[in-house]
Parts: sequence; C-alpha cells; structure tokens
Amino acid sequence: ILIAVSDFLVAYWYIAVIGIICIALIFRYYINQPWGKKQIDFLVLKLPIIGGIVRRMSIIHFTRSMSTLLLGGITVSNSLKVSRGIVNNSVYKDLISKTIVEVEEGKSISGVFAHSTEVPVMVSRMMSIGEKTGKLDFVLEKIGDFYDKELQNILDNLLVLLEPVIII
Repeated sequence: ILIAVSDFLVAYWYIAVIGIICIALIFRYYINQPWGKKQIDFLVLKLPIIGGIVRRMSIIHFTRSMSTLLLGGITVSNSLKVSRGIVNNSVYKDLISKTIVEVEEGKSISGVFAHSTEVPVMVSRMMSIGEKTGKLDFVLEKIGDFYDKELQNILDNLLVLLEPVIII
C-alpha cells in the first residue's frame, strides 16, 4: 500500500495538491457557517485530549473575564454578554447566552451551568457559593487560577509524552 501510494504521488502529485486544496476550501466554508462551527466545536469537545484542553481554556477565558468585569463594577448581565464574546467555543457561547436569559429573568447564574454536561460540577457549585456569599468575582478568579494550573500541567505532560514521538 505504501509503495502504491508513493508511486501515485510521484506520478500524479498535482491531483493530490488539488485534492488537498479542495478539502481545505470545503472545510473552511463548512466552519464559516454557523451550524458548521457549532458542529465542529461540539466534536472538538468530545475529542479525548484536545477536548479537555479546549474545555479548560473556555472555562479560563469565561471565569477570568467575568471576574475582571465584576470587579470593575459591571453588572452581571453585561459581564456575561462581554464574556460571551471572549469565549471562542460556540457550545460555551450558547451556554452563556442561556445564562444571560436566566439572569435577566431573575434567576441565578449557576443554574444553567449546573444543568450543563459541558461544565464541570465544581465550577457550577463554586459559582453558586460565590453568588450566595456575594463574592462571585473572587470565586471566579479562583476557578480561573485552578483551571489555569490544571491546563498548564496537562500541557507540560503532553509535551513530555510528545518528545519521544518527535525524536522518532
């Protein structure tokens, strides 16, 4: 199979280049569509290693921005709207949008997060405690710090595991 693929690429390299360009253009079109971006973001969260990294990054971006905005005196609703723009993953953007609706109806922030499978239980419980104690900004900052350290450990371990592969 390897020899056949090699012979094909030597003889018909231009077909392979055109094929790769076509696939890249189709993927770019797909990901630029709102429904395509949602599907890709959902699938990325389900990937074994990358999904955990993206999940933690989204939580870090959300909690850090919310904490900073709340410390700055911005209302919870407006802080959620700004934080929604900072988070890159559309699954989390939809979750924050639902939270905005809930907050504007007078419900708690942690309610939507508690019912989501994409948010760790610790995050929703800590947010609930922060709401009850009036220290939501402090709690969000601590959640961001925790997940930042956790993400750094995962990336360090991943680099250690990749070193032998790179050498080979």
